[in-house]
Amino acid sequence: MALLAWLKRGCSRLRLLWGLLSVLATLSSLGFLIRGGHEELLSHSLPYFLPRGGGHPISPPLLPSTDAFLLLPTPEACSPKAPSLLVMVVSAPGHVAQRQAIRSTWGESRWAGELTVRTFFALGLPQEPSLQAALEREAAEHRDLVQGRFLDSYGNLTLKTLALMGWAATRCPGALFLVKVDDDVFLNLPGLAEELGRLPALIPAYLGRIHWRVWPSRDPHSRHHVPHGLYPGGAFPPYCSGTAYVLSGNAVPALLGAARDVPLVPLEDVFVGLCARRVGIVPQHLARMSGGAHLPPDPCCYRGVLLSVHRVAPEEMVTVWDSAAPNEETCRLWQRALGSLRCKALAWVAAL
Repeated sequence: MALLAWLKRGCSRLRLLWGLLSVLATLSSLGFLIRGGHEELLSHSLPYFLPRGGGHPISPPLLPSTDAFLLLPTPEACSPKAPSLLVMVVSAPGHVAQRQAIRSTWGESRWAGELTVRTFFALGLPQEPSLQAALEREAAEHRDLVQGRFLDSYGNLTLKTLALMGWAATRCPGALFLVKVDDDVFLNLPGLAEELGRLPALIPAYLGRIHWRVWPSRDPHSRHHVPHGLYPGGAFPPYCSGTAYVLSGNAVPALLGAARDVPLVPLEDVFVGLCARRVGIVPQHLARMSGGAHLPPDPCCYRGVLLSVHRVAPEEMVTVWDSAAPNEETCRLWQRALGSLRCKALAWVAAL
């Protein structure tokens, strides 16, 4: 009887121990998912899936001519010293409200952690010539427009990216990082600066939310159409979502050099990915970049957890920015604990 009772107690203890281990394993897995660890694991694994080698020899950068721009910021914009973090916002001529919302919120920042920041707007020529006079007045007032001499259209987004990269390489060559964002993106500059501070120095970097194994559309009626003659291959190489990505300063001239030999694919984020592939720069995944999902205004997600949020209306930007004073904590403890998992759930609910 004593032996039977001892065995029962031993089994109960084993069941209790097993239960505790299961709970700990579940909590550990949940924490891994909340932190976006599964996405970071993909990023670290990415180099093993790509062809080995250092890429093709780097050609001289494809730089804009002296008359490539119609409107430019003041020459003092990047002098006497270039900003550490150069933010280039891709905008359309008529998106005045979006630009003003950025100027009055995150775009007004001059510091992010220990990094100096300047924000500029890249655009082309308006399809309605009457808008040009308004743009010239806006440029005179704010001195932050970079206008290329090409028609501003979806099909010319690649030209716009080449223009902003070329301007950055020639006018702000000392910038440590170039951040390219759309004008409907809310950018968490302090969080981004903290993330970039962990990067190893001197190694060319290309960071954002990675798109993996995307196939070209052969539908001639789609605005994403890529003719077979322009890109005859299969799936595109991994590339960062064009909504927001980061390039280190030394990656910019390398990509501009690759642009001489890469077909001018009209999908600008794909084009940058092709250029990166050519020179052997592997994209790095940032799980806290929100990608293309719409997220309702939430101060904790916008300013505390995520690095960028896409599809944000101008009034939403202002609302979120005004919801907390600078350096004020925007997340409660439970919100911080749930992290990006909570923000993704909010985006999923908004999409229903």
